[in-house]
Amino acid sequence: MSSLSPSESVLVKELFVSSKTPVQERVNMLAVFDFDHTIVDGNSDIVARNLITPSILIPNSKNYPHNWTQYMQQVFNVIKSIKIPAQKIIDAVSLMSPTEGMLKLIRALYKNDVDIIVASDSNSLFIQNWLKYNKLSGAVSCIYTNPAKIEDDLIIIEPYTLQRACTMCNMNMCKGTIVKEHLSRKNKKYENIFYFGDGKNDLCPVLKLSQMDVAFPRLGYILDNLLKSRTTLAKVKPWRTGDDIYEYLVSLELISANNV
Repeated sequence: MSSLSPSESVLVKELFVSSKTPVQERVNMLAVFDFDHTIVDGNSDIVARNLITPSILIPNSKNYPHNWTQYMQQVFNVIKSIKIPAQKIIDAVSLMSPTEGMLKLIRALYKNDVDIIVASDSNSLFIQNWLKYNKLSGAVSCIYTNPAKIEDDLIIIEPYTLQRACTMCNMNMCKGTIVKEHLSRKNKKYENIFYFGDGKNDLCPVLKLSQMDVAFPRLGYILDNLLKSRTTLAKVKPWRTGDDIYEYLVSLELISANNV
């Protein structure tokens, strides 16, 4: 497998530059997906880290309690030092299994003209290449994640941003802000927002959803447990598989079963 060329890359960050506010474009629905433990059934960073042998060489994450992105850079540094090519890391992540039913769900959403974005604390190389390998690149309109590139056969990762305003989210990323800024940049009006996630950093955007929206926490994961003691205006629908979500959306006639 080969990594993406620049012309194939899905947008990671977009700058909205305009001296005038354009006329608002109406799009019915927005689907926001986390990547790890949501689209893929596992953690892409852990897949990369597990390539390190012997395990004694694996950096201690406790040394980076508030900066996972910096920790992953140390992981990539070690991987290079033991002569594992960067492409092998990308290949290992690209071969990660999707969560059951997730490919069908994303394709159905796309065919029903739902705008699909990814907001993830993984990195652009991992997400772009996984989507490409699974033939989903065209279904996702934007990816908001930590930018990464390969230089001298080393993966270099940078934080998506640096923020301290939101204490619910990590220093490098507030997903609530990402969703809000996506709506502003795209200047689109959505009747419904669907949010799919599993982790603590998915709580902030879910709490900002409206009564017209639906939060889909993965059953038994951190977000699902947090929402048992938190209140959001959105309807909360836990899920085990992408098929659960697909059948729910079809039952409410939010998407058509014919467009799969």
